[in-house]
Formats: sequence, structure tokens, C-alpha cells
Amino acid sequence: MKFEIQTEDNYSIMTLKSERLDSKVAPELKSQFIVLANTSDSGHLILDLSAISFADSSGLGALLLAQRLYRDLDRNLVLCNVPERIKSLLSISQLDNAFTIAADTDEGITLASEMEE
Repeated sequence: MKFEIQTEDNYSIMTLKSERLDSKVAPELKSQFIVLANTSDSGHLILDLSAISFADSSGLGALLLAQRLYRDLDRNLVLCNVPERIKSLLSISQLDNAFTIAADTDEGITLASEMEE
């Protein structure tokens, strides 16, 4: 799974570079979420999904794992730049309310910061 991580003072932005969020990439992505969440200075996570055009249950499971990890650490996870196809999948799966979804990265940063207040 290709991705890019940019770490700032109180948040990290992880930009996924793969088009697929499926069973082939989910295990590696889960591992990366665990490492990033357990890095004490990583702060909140803004996850940029702009490149994703396909997701399956394994991919959604990886996102749910990240959500639980960050929630349990009193940090926030915000999905941003979520393509309509993936938004529809989240809605059909009744997971759209499980995540905070932002229109873009800037809004994601703002939402993550506001949620900590």
C-alpha cells in the first residue's frame, strides 16, 4: 500500500496513494494505523481518501480499526476528500455516522482540532 504521511504539531495527514482499499492492502494499512496511533507525537489523524476508487469490507474494517484506535487514545480520526462512491458505500453499510467526514484536508484539520475542545 502506497501512502504519504505528513506530521504536524498536533495531527498527521495520511494520504493513501492506492486506488483500492481492499483485502490485499487492508492488513498493511491496519499495521500502519497501529504504528502511527502508538507514536506518541502523531496526534490526530486526517485520512485523505481522494485516490480511492474501490473499497470492500476488508478496507472498511481497516478504517474502523483506525477509528477505534484513535478514539481509545482520546485522539480524533477525520476522513477527508472521500469520493462519492466511497461515501455511498459507507452510507449503505451504515458506517457514515461512525466517522467524521470532511470535504477537504483543511476542513479535516479544523474538525479534528475542534473535536478536542
